[in-house]
Amino acid sequence: MKTTPFIFITAILLIFTACKSEITGNTEKVTDPSVNNVNPDLGKNINSPINVRGLRAQALSILNHRLKKFPDTYAIIESEVWEYQFVFDGKMSPLGRYQGVWIDFKDDHTYEYGTRDKVEGGGRYNYHLDRSELVLVDSDDGRKPQEFVAKVTDAVMVLEGTATYNDRHIQMKLEKAPQNIKEPK
Repeated sequence: MKTTPFIFITAILLIFTACKSEITGNTEKVTDPSVNNVNPDLGKNINSPINVRGLRAQALSILNHRLKKFPDTYAIIESEVWEYQFVFDGKMSPLGRYQGVWIDFKDDHTYEYGTRDKVEGGGRYNYHLDRSELVLVDSDDGRKPQEFVAKVTDAVMVLEGTATYNDRHIQMKLEKAPQNIKEPK
C-alpha cells in the first residue's frame, strides 16, 4: 500500500511535465510581422540581405504606371525645399542632427537631396494625392526604393514608412525651408 502515494506522485509529475512541454513546445508561428521580424509583402526576414535589384525593378514598374495614370504634380509637395527636422527609425534622432539636410521635389517628378549647398543624390518620385502615397526611386542603383504615407500641411510634412519596401519602422518630420538652404554659407 505504500506504493500508491509513490505512483500517484509520479503520475502527477508525468502529467505536469507533459503539460509543460506542450506549452513550451508550441511552435505555432506568430503572424504579427513585427514579432516575427518578417515583412509579409516581401516574405523575407528584415535582417536578411535585401534584393535591391528586384525591389527597384518592381518600384520602377509601379512608378512608370503611376506617372502615366496620374501625371499631375502637386504644389503642396514641390513648391519649396523641405528640411528634415527629425527621423525616427527605431530611435529618435538627436535634436539638430538633420539641420541643413533637405529634399527638393521638382514638377517633372524628379527630386534631389543634400546637405546645405551640396547635392548628394536624386531620383524619381510620384505623389498620389488621393492615397497620400509618396514613392521614391533613387538614381543610385544600390539604394532600395521607398514608399511613405505623406501627411502634408502648409509648412509641415510627416512621412510614415509603409511595409511595401520594408520601411514601416521609419517616420520623418520635414518643414518647408527657405531656398537659400541650398546656398553656401
